[in-house]
Amino acid sequence: MNIVTVKINGIEYNLKGDEQEEYLHKVASYVDKKVKNIMDNNAKLSTSSAAILSAVNVVDDMLKRQKEYEELVNKVNQMEKAQKSYMEQIDSLKKQLKHMEEYNDELQLKLKSNSNNQHLEQKKQDIEKLTKELELTQETAQKYIKENAELKAENKEYKFQVQSAKYKMIDLQHRLVENQINLAKEKKQKHPFLNDSTK
Repeated sequence: MNIVTVKINGIEYNLKGDEQEEYLHKVASYVDKKVKNIMDNNAKLSTSSAAILSAVNVVDDMLKRQKEYEELVNKVNQMEKAQKSYMEQIDSLKKQLKHMEEYNDELQLKLKSNSNNQHLEQKKQDIEKLTKELELTQETAQKYIKENAELKAENKEYKFQVQSAKYKMIDLQHRLVENQINLAKEKKQKHPFLNDSTK
């Protein structure tokens, strides 16, 4: 466990944590700026009042980040569902395409072996119709494949945003804990008979 001496609003505190010293200094610097900013805006505030307002601001930030995180998770889930649906549609179109190609091959064979001109003409029309259907099916399949690729890219970006939001939320939780430690320190200074459990 690391123990780091930091200054918050001109007062030294000993912070304990499993995190790296650099991180603990970063947390202390963040809290120091919050408290100084609040006290600069209202010089009549006591240090403990400023610490409480800082804690309120940090919690507000954390809850907003948590809401953003939950919204991103919901978007990712929706994108994954849409991606799954597109994949199923693509598979279905591939099966239809294969079936039509087989049927087309069958008609081509029948055309070659059939000497009836009228029957041949009808089969030609059937082939033309099937060819158009095949082209439409291929276009639709390509469209779904393209949309699926776009969904994958968006899904990857949302996952990255979710991970970033998660780290931000963890960082805010650490800041909240440090604020609570600072508040306890302030109380100890006002009431020296209380035990200081953070040193």
